[in-house]
Amino acid sequence: MFGFGQFLAHGVANNRRLKSLYNPGLAAVVIGHIPLGIWYLVEVYSKGMIRLWDWLFAIAYMAFFIFFGMMKIGYGILADKDSPYGFAPEEMGRFDPRAHLERIASSVTTDK
Repeated sequence: MFGFGQFLAHGVANNRRLKSLYNPGLAAVVIGHIPLGIWYLVEVYSKGMIRLWDWLFAIAYMAFFIFFGMMKIGYGILADKDSPYGFAPEEMGRFDPRAHLERIASSVTTDK
């Protein structure tokens, strides 16, 4: 179930924010997570190993993990904005992100 949630993040939400068709992680989701997830679900369903309560539990567990495990703990409590381990300037300057952000900003202001 988490792989399908990854598609919503990498395939839809991130691309909307970046105003692009591709982002790092999308290929892994489309080539890896989605096919394996479909294969797994077909196998367990065909063998009668999954019931309605299993689906509901899986969806609730995934939502709980994403909200608390990732968003609140990973990006909240454990995030340190003053970390001495910042990214190197050459890493942050790859693919000219400043120009990309300027193009996005200019397209947003001209679309209104």
